[in-house]
Amino acid sequence: MKNYLISIIVLFALSACATLPPLQEMSNARQTIAAAKGMNSNAEQSEKILEAERLLSRAERRMEVNLYEPARQDALRAQKEAIEFIEWAISKSSNQEEKD
Repeated sequence: MKNYLISIIVLFALSACATLPPLQEMSNARQTIAAAKGMNSNAEQSEKILEAERLLSRAERRMEVNLYEPARQDALRAQKEAIEFIEWAISKSSNQEEKD
């Protein structure tokens, strides 16, 4: 019986952690998208940034209805898209400097 109670407590604790809103992930995605837009004037039209914004918007909608894990995944994917844009922009900038 004691092991059964401990198992229930552990499962409850784990499920509580898993259902927390992904506030940090959302913030990270927003900041990465903003950084990407700040470093390249063409970011607004980039497919990567448009996709990142779409994913972030979907994450926000999912947060509103307490779908925290799907929202977390969308936020992480949004940040990944923005990071890929930043990496591309840095690579493009480095290539341009080498030509000059």
